Amino acid sequence: MNNKNAFLQPALNDALHQFFAVQEPNKPFADHLDRQLRQHHHNRTSQAQKPRFVKVPIMQRLRTQPLLAIFFTILTLLALTGIVYAVGRLTGFIPGFGFTAEGENVYVLAEPVESSTSGITLRVNNVVSGNERVWINLTVEGKNWSEWENFSKAFILQPNEEPLNYRSSTNSGVSENVIDLNYEFPPLSNQLEEVTLLIEDLDGQDFSISFMLKPVGEEEVVPVPTEMQDPLRSERIDGVQLVLDHVAVDSEKTVFQVSLHIDQPYTGVIGSWNVTLSDEDGVLYPLTDITPEMIATTSSEGTHIYKTIPFDGTEKLVLTLAPFPPSDTLSMSMDVAVDSPGFTFDPGENPEIGQTWELNQTLRAGDFDIKVISATLTDEPGLLFEIEPVPLLSAAMFYSPDALVTGASSSPVQSGNILAKIDLSGIPNAPMEVQLRRVYYQVQGNWQIQWQPPAAPLKDANAPTSTAVPTLFPLPTTTPITDNPLLLEVKQLADKFDAPFQQDAGWVHVIKETISDPHDRQVFPPAYYRSEYWYEIDKEGYVARTVGLDYDAAGKIIQQHATVGDYSVNFTTGDSGFNNGSRYRFSLDTLTQSLSNAAQSGARVLHENGTCENGKPCLLITLLENFASSVQNPGEEQAFSGTGQRVWIDLETGQQVKRQSFWMLENDEESITSTQSIVLVEKMETPPQAILDMLSRVVIVP
Repeated sequence: MNNKNAFLQPALNDALHQFFAVQEPNKPFADHLDRQLRQHHHNRTSQAQKPRFVKVPIMQRLRTQPLLAIFFTILTLLALTGIVYAVGRLTGFIPGFGFTAEGENVYVLAEPVESSTSGITLRVNNVVSGNERVWINLTVEGKNWSEWENFSKAFILQPNEEPLNYRSSTNSGVSENVIDLNYEFPPLSNQLEEVTLLIEDLDGQDFSISFMLKPVGEEEVVPVPTEMQDPLRSERIDGVQLVLDHVAVDSEKTVFQVSLHIDQPYTGVIGSWNVTLSDEDGVLYPLTDITPEMIATTSSEGTHIYKTIPFDGTEKLVLTLAPFPPSDTLSMSMDVAVDSPGFTFDPGENPEIGQTWELNQTLRAGDFDIKVISATLTDEPGLLFEIEPVPLLSAAMFYSPDALVTGASSSPVQSGNILAKIDLSGIPNAPMEVQLRRVYYQVQGNWQIQWQPPAAPLKDANAPTSTAVPTLFPLPTTTPITDNPLLLEVKQLADKFDAPFQQDAGWVHVIKETISDPHDRQVFPPAYYRSEYWYEIDKEGYVARTVGLDYDAAGKIIQQHATVGDYSVNFTTGDSGFNNGSRYRFSLDTLTQSLSNAAQSGARVLHENGTCENGKPCLLITLLENFASSVQNPGEEQAFSGTGQRVWIDLETGQQVKRQSFWMLENDEESITSTQSIVLVEKMETPPQAILDMLSRVVIVP
């Protein structure tokens, strides 16, 4: 031991003597000593400039780093005494990767690396290698990626092993010259210190790049508390269960993972779902969805990871499954293509448009008996199947491998029956096999988990502080530089209306009504909804806080959200986070920007004087933009040749009172998609107490 003293601080030297003096050291002491040695080694090695990617035999490294040799000796003794602490073996949450399994060996990228070929630079930003998978995040820059499509293939090269082929890939954050890529691989056969990534056909080029891995450090993992080891589960309702899988906590936040477990295979939720977190009184806590890209993309039943505020451990909380819009019903979709129950449809001789065949076929799908009543030959041509209504069954889809089939669609319950259609390229003249491929149904229930969260540890006084809330700077409010008299007139009218609401502190109250034409099974927006907004204006005339509420035709709240500064919370979906925006003044002007865009895109702009619905003189402006070629959307009878919008402006007040959006059809008709009207705009000193209460519930989560 004496020849090692020069490398140890006095306190560490005494600690080592104490460690070896006892026959069976306790684990807390061993862990503490482990951390001391790690920190001392880190302090020494981080001061030296180390060459990148230099392989050194393990025994040589031990000879040249005496302290590390002692560390390995300690680990050996710990193993002999039954007290094992594996390097990189941690349980917790790793940002970008997710939760690690108990006792999982985890390695991460030692430092970012990059490689350039033919003007394109590839940079490896993050790597996590665990027992279940390897995740690699990288960026590529050097050209315009706006129209880029990802056809690349990726491999990890392993010594004396077959190349490891990637499981999946995603790209996000595409900007003008930078694209963010994620690859997921199976776990490595043997944990490597140096990994070589090969990417083929990345914009027509191949890349090979090597990087070093290191055991994950404690500071890189949000730890899982010992009291939260087993998942918590809601009641199972019709084969659907909400599960609180994992929880991790540090002094600044609580991180938790929830998932939906569905008994029926090949089944999922239609649309998005979240959870809300509330206390016993129903007060909601802000949640920020931090689900890693790979988990969000590859999870079959649905998994979300959220972060929220730290707790003291005494709270009694409720996690509630939150479909959007709010409902006690989940819309489900079940794929039955594996079993493909079906029947033979025989059109007979000389079938005619409008002819109907009685079928009376019963098909079993999950818990549903699907009784097909009849089929009618339509003039597109196509076969329209009529299905007897079944409780909670909302739609079904058929298909056929017959060469005449060009597509398939389904419709919700109409006139008491369910309709499903197969599109054909011609009139059928021979029997064809018809298969049930998918059913849509509803599950009713209230999925909740009662949860007492773990207490957050006290914050280390020497730990770095959280990122400060960004300072907001005002958006410029310059008059557009243009010689377009219509654009200048619209801007002047808008400023005339907005000016009184931008002056002096107070509140602006706005109510809007929207009528839309929803598609089949569209859950939001509904055919009618009313929106109410409250804007707090500070003494400088900027918007300081906002509250927004959406109501359906029956007056039920379907969405509510609030913003304080640049931080927003959606109390319906549970989402929250920073907007990365700027300070702005209240305005109902949306047309000025649309006109500016129209001038750049070459859209047609029409205007005429008329009368508003209140009888006052109005300026009607119409913007039309034609497609290069018509677009035929599935389920639509006619193709669209372009888009358009109309805005009505009250010439007396300058207010943009109504806005309408529509598709232009090939026959010169229009298909109106939505019409929004401003019902009320008023300035008030204070809002109702309920609005202030909602704002008080906005808690910023770092």
